[in-house]
Amino acid sequence: MDPVGSKDLAFRKICTERFVTSIYYCLLQQYLLVTIFLLFINFSILHPINWIVGTVRLLVSFYPWIASVPLAIAVVVHGIVLAKSCLLETRYHSTYCQQLYRNLIQRSILLLTNGTIGCLTAWLYTRFLRDEYRLLFLPSVQDDTVFLNDRFVYLVMSGVFGGCYFFLREQQNPDAVDFPIILLPKVAQYWNNLSSVLTKSMRKSAIGMFIYLSFYYTFSCLFRHKLASVLGGARLQEDSTLYSFCSIIMDIRLLVYTWLFSALILSNINLMHVLFGIFLAEPQNFRIETSAFQANDEPLLADALAYKQIPIVQQLAVEDLFAIAEAQCLNRRKQLFSLTVPGGHPNNWRKLYDVCMKLIGDFTQELDQSIGGIELKPAPPMVLMGGVLRPTASMDKDRFLKKQYNQNFGIRSLSTPTLPGTPSSESNKQEAKSEGKRESKAILFASILKRIPGYDFLFTESKSAKSHYLLSVQSQLIVKVVQSLVAIASRSLYEDSYGVLQNDLPCIVHALLELKKVVDKIGSINLDVKKVDRNYIALKGAVKKSLYRFTTAFGPYIKHLVIEPEDIKALQGFVNFREV
Repeated sequence: MDPVGSKDLAFRKICTERFVTSIYYCLLQQYLLVTIFLLFINFSILHPINWIVGTVRLLVSFYPWIASVPLAIAVVVHGIVLAKSCLLETRYHSTYCQQLYRNLIQRSILLLTNGTIGCLTAWLYTRFLRDEYRLLFLPSVQDDTVFLNDRFVYLVMSGVFGGCYFFLREQQNPDAVDFPIILLPKVAQYWNNLSSVLTKSMRKSAIGMFIYLSFYYTFSCLFRHKLASVLGGARLQEDSTLYSFCSIIMDIRLLVYTWLFSALILSNINLMHVLFGIFLAEPQNFRIETSAFQANDEPLLADALAYKQIPIVQQLAVEDLFAIAEAQCLNRRKQLFSLTVPGGHPNNWRKLYDVCMKLIGDFTQELDQSIGGIELKPAPPMVLMGGVLRPTASMDKDRFLKKQYNQNFGIRSLSTPTLPGTPSSESNKQEAKSEGKRESKAILFASILKRIPGYDFLFTESKSAKSHYLLSVQSQLIVKVVQSLVAIASRSLYEDSYGVLQNDLPCIVHALLELKKVVDKIGSINLDVKKVDRNYIALKGAVKKSLYRFTTAFGPYIKHLVIEPEDIKALQGFVNFREV
């Protein structure tokens, strides 16, 4: 197998193991939510022992396990869709229309699976209710006809609405994984999120329940009769839609069940994202040393840092690099400073250094190019004690003298029309006129399109779109790379016995100073940093912190390490702790 294929297979194996574990615990989570539901509906303050024993007896019986099979299948499918969304490569979309087109299929499938989970969750929970809420058809007392149970239809539809509504309302990003600063055990992370998720879900479901009431009243007149005719021609309990709706909203127990269903469906969907985040953010120790004598299938840390096809792999590699740089244990850091056998070459450090410098250099170049076409912030007006500064007589005199000088020496202003040229042939004039008409029609058509509301938002790339993408998506990766690289460099002063980092220190400083110049430019342009305020401040602070850490460690040796005079001058502010 070729090396590229083996690397790709190794990285996908790491992600697959985490996805399978997440889906497995998502299945176990369904029985936890069923337990919460049964404890709620069977609550009896007068008979607490019977309440608990009856709930446990119902849980260990065979019926709940059989009834939950459809929901378990839907959860597995939803987990697979979430896993595929996490495997997608992060790309830049110049317009909002391109972003919608790329995410249309993925978001549509997620919407479908969310609605299916909501429907099957509501159907499963109705299996434990009374017959008037559990059965689709109710028998007639007078004859052998059956009636369509409006309460059951209302509960099942509330599940479908809850799954779709909360997916559209929350707009969760499945490929965004938050790596915690302090890593807790998985059980502690889950239980910490469980209480907050249940509380927020109960509060949001109260609002969603009233929205569903208006939705059901608006559309029930359209599908009640059609649903009854499709299901074997069953009769309706009430022909009047308004009377049927009034009987539903007067049923307090039904409204409580609707609220509880919505809360548990929202909790289920959010907790699935929590489980995926917990297992995807689990630390992964990549291999550092390369050996010519031992065949090892474990991927290298440098290869994982350079692997952009799966963003999760690159994030795990950055977190592992940061752990190596800041860890108190020296074992893995010594592997970076060691020499290969045979040959005595610093291949371990060289591979990691090349990848890190390429990431920082590419990000600096792309960020610099993205802000190149953005205009500078307007200078504030000059204000005197009496108000805004106005032109004086001396300023008018200078303007007059400048105009007279230009007229004497034949310097024409760009705003004045040009002199008429030599007469051309009639054919050239006709071609010029037709070409001008075509250009004017194209300009007119473009101006008409731009007048359409929302055209610029959907089909026009803003000048700051690429900058927002870089700061919001890639800056977090660069922050960790910069801090890790400088931390390893500062610790090499006492731990690098072979001096493998000595020749690379000037390049590291130069790359950081170039990045600082670009980051400082953002403060002087009209870039709306409120959208990426947290990431921008983190990037700016990480660069400054790293430069301070470098100068603190290598302060006495700065003139011997840094080659470029401009870099030495730029570092003096950090050496003297007077950087602005």
